[in-house]
Amino acid sequence: MKRIILILAAISFIFSCNEKKNQLNKNADVLADNLNGHVQQVVATDYKVDSSGNIGEQDSCCVVINKYDEKGWITEYSNNDKATPNKKSETFTHENGMMTDVKMTTDGKVSSTISIKNQDGKYVSAQELDSANKLKNYYTDLSQNDYTQLTGMKKYNADSTLSSTMTNTFNKQIFTGNETKDSVGKVIYASTVKLDDKNNPIEISEKEVTKDTTKNTVTKYKYGTYDKEGNWTERTEIAENGKPKKITKREITYYKD
Repeated sequence: MKRIILILAAISFIFSCNEKKNQLNKNADVLADNLNGHVQQVVATDYKVDSSGNIGEQDSCCVVINKYDEKGWITEYSNNDKATPNKKSETFTHENGMMTDVKMTTDGKVSSTISIKNQDGKYVSAQELDSANKLKNYYTDLSQNDYTQLTGMKKYNADSTLSSTMTNTFNKQIFTGNETKDSVGKVIYASTVKLDDKNNPIEISEKEVTKDTTKNTVTKYKYGTYDKEGNWTERTEIAENGKPKKITKREITYYKD
C-alpha cells in the first residue's frame, strides 16, 4: 500500500510547452526528488556497516535505479538485488507533462497498472488494474498543492466500498509526511519527515497500526559526501538504538547540455 501511496503522492506535472530542453518546470519529478542539475539517472546501492559505522560488502538488497527524461519527468524505477536482477520495476508514461500510466512488473511480468485521469492541468482520478486487467482499486477526491503534488485522496475497493483515505504534506514540492486512515477513519499508518537545510530527510518517524499492535519507528540519516551539483552521494542510515544500520551510495548521471 505504501508504495502505491508514494507513487501517487509523487505525481507531479504541468508541462510548459515553451520551456527549453535544459530548463525544468517547477513540478518536475527531479525537483520533487530533491535533485539539483540536469539529472538523467540515479543509482543508489546499499552496503552493510559494522558497529563503528565502517562500510562493508554490498547488501543483497537493494540497488534502486531512477531514470528521468530531459524534462525532468521520471520514466523508470527499478529495484534490483544480486540474486534476481530487475525483480521489481515501474515505468511511467506522461502526456503533455502529466503522468497518465504507471506499469508495475515483477520478474519481468506485469503485476498491475495504474491509469490516471487528468483534466485542465489537474489530476482527477486513478484506477489500478491487476495482471489480468481487472479492477483492483480506484482513487477519487484527489487534491493537490501548487506543485501538483497530491495532498489527499480516497481509495476504494473494486466493489466501490471505501478502503482508506490518505493525506500528504509537503514543503513546497518536497514530501514531509502522510497519514492513512481505514474505512472507519482509524489511522493505520502515519509518517513525519524532518528535513535539513538542503531538504534532505534527516529523520523519519513512522507509526503502523494493526488490529493488535501499534509499531512506532524512528530512522535517522547522516550525510557524508556530495557531488559538484550539491546532491548527496553517501548517506548513513541510523537505527533507533543510535547505531549505523546501512550506508547508501549514489551514482548520479547527468545529461550533457
